[in-house]
Amino acid sequence: MSTISATDLSNLVAARRLLQMAEHEDARHSGRDVEEKSALDYMEEDQALISDAAHETRSQALPSLPQIENLNINLSELHQAHNGEAGPSPKNEAQAAHVVENIQSVEIQFELRYHSNTPINGLVVHDQNYAESDRYLFKFADGATFTILDKWANKSTTIWGDPHVDVDDVDGNNNGDFKDLKASSEITTFMLSDGTRLTFKAQDAGIIEHVDIFKGSQHIKGKGAAAKDFTAEAGLFSPTVLTDGMSTASATPLGDVVRAGGDGNDWFDVNNKMVWGKTTGPIMTQRPAATLEFYYKQTVRQAISQTKTVNA
Repeated sequence: MSTISATDLSNLVAARRLLQMAEHEDARHSGRDVEEKSALDYMEEDQALISDAAHETRSQALPSLPQIENLNINLSELHQAHNGEAGPSPKNEAQAAHVVENIQSVEIQFELRYHSNTPINGLVVHDQNYAESDRYLFKFADGATFTILDKWANKSTTIWGDPHVDVDDVDGNNNGDFKDLKASSEITTFMLSDGTRLTFKAQDAGIIEHVDIFKGSQHIKGKGAAAKDFTAEAGLFSPTVLTDGMSTASATPLGDVVRAGGDGNDWFDVNNKMVWGKTTGPIMTQRPAATLEFYYKQTVRQAISQTKTVNA
């Protein structure tokens, strides 16, 4: 019996793994289902295999027999052995080497804004992304993401995606969905504590098409990415505060309705049952001097590339 060193065993397992990864990639290209694994998964499996095999080899080795000092791995022969083919490869047969590279990048974005909570009369549009009432700040971050910030309580609710609801004082970024409400599949209205009304037109399995903000006779129009005429230049908040709030609000269906309550970002249905949120702080009844607003976004990208070199 001969003994294979831990280093040689590691080389053998690594070579076998590269061949398996290449075969899995070929299978995927052929349309066959293959279990998805990351490079980290492969590494952990191989480390466990090497550790167990090395331990077993050491426990069974006879100390009086010499060890193999050098081990040359022929990838073509190893490939044949893995496929059940017998016999050594001819000396002039082409040999293929596979190199797999795992690339990961992390992008972090954040935004910090300080707002002095001076009294505001009615509705104000600051720019394409920001509008405001006396108590609330509205941010249209992109065509599929809309945030309602209660400036008095400093609690926010974000409507994003298709559409999900995220309240910032509850773990996770998906604390509910528009489809949790059953009266309408395309219209959802948020009634705020200062009398402001927000009505979203968005399919329960789609993204924001339009949003209308009403307060008294005032009206702000917003356009989301699902609108047919949406563009980066003409989308999001319209710059003009309209004075047709009363007539337009009465002509705009309410659909599903939730109202603000609790500590600022708790939402209740028409039966006063909490639909989204959790009361984690005091109920605010007066305006604080200022509000600090913070947005954080982290994007992780991972890619695996494979190159194949054939040596004659």
